[in-house]
Amino acid sequence: MKKILALLLTILMVISLAACADREPKPADESSASSSSSQSSKVEPENTYELPDFPDHGEDIAEMKEINDDTRGWLRIPDTTVDDVVVSKMDPNDYNNYYLRKDVYKNYSMEGVYYADCRNQFDGTAEGLSHNTTIYGHALDLNDDPDEIRFSQLKKYWDIDFAKDHPYVYFSTEGEDLVWEIFATFFTNYKMYEYIDPLEGYSKEEVQAFLGEAMARSDFNYNVEVTPDDKYLTLSTCVYKLTPGVYPNDYRYVIMAKLVTDGNYKEKADVEVNPNILGPDEKYTG
Repeated sequence: MKKILALLLTILMVISLAACADREPKPADESSASSSSSQSSKVEPENTYELPDFPDHGEDIAEMKEINDDTRGWLRIPDTTVDDVVVSKMDPNDYNNYYLRKDVYKNYSMEGVYYADCRNQFDGTAEGLSHNTTIYGHALDLNDDPDEIRFSQLKKYWDIDFAKDHPYVYFSTEGEDLVWEIFATFFTNYKMYEYIDPLEGYSKEEVQAFLGEAMARSDFNYNVEVTPDDKYLTLSTCVYKLTPGVYPNDYRYVIMAKLVTDGNYKEKADVEVNPNILGPDEKYTG
């Protein structure tokens, strides 16, 4: 009996030691370490592209304000000659004629100056801008040469490669340097589409229709999300491609962009040719 009891005690001790060994903490294996590393990488913030030429025009605007108190901001488009003051005569009765043939010094000038629609609002901040801010500039070359002065330079956007490499335009106010992302570039008969409307008091449905028409007319499809709550910038100039050599005419070339508010920039625009462009003389039906 003693031998049997001794054997049983020995068996119990072995079982007990094995159970204790199973309860001891084990070092993390490779799969566990890999899982931990994967979870750690998921919470890292996404890298955001930094604009190499972020606008900084506060001093430029202040200097021009001393020269002309109609100064409203500064417009710059990278890799073009568009880099100058924007003025505006805030007189609806004049309806944008004052600066039609004047320079920033208010002297006669055939090439004029960049000027904002007289209905637009400015208080020096992005918040104080109209829902849609329109800036005009001349394009005097009847051959639509994109290397000519003023807004002839906008026609560089007819080249899809240029459009891809230049997703942003910069229009800054007195108090803020602002970045605007292009979402539509198009030809239009200005009698067919009131693209210059400041949009004040419009419903969201009406604004959405306004945006829908701009994108339907766009020669390129830009993969840019635009909502009725965004603020927009509209650049407008004369064009002669549709009526060769004829000035004046009813056609305009237009670039529209939205205000970037989240600081999330990209190096290139996601652009492709629009296969179903709405022609400048065609009516938009939604």
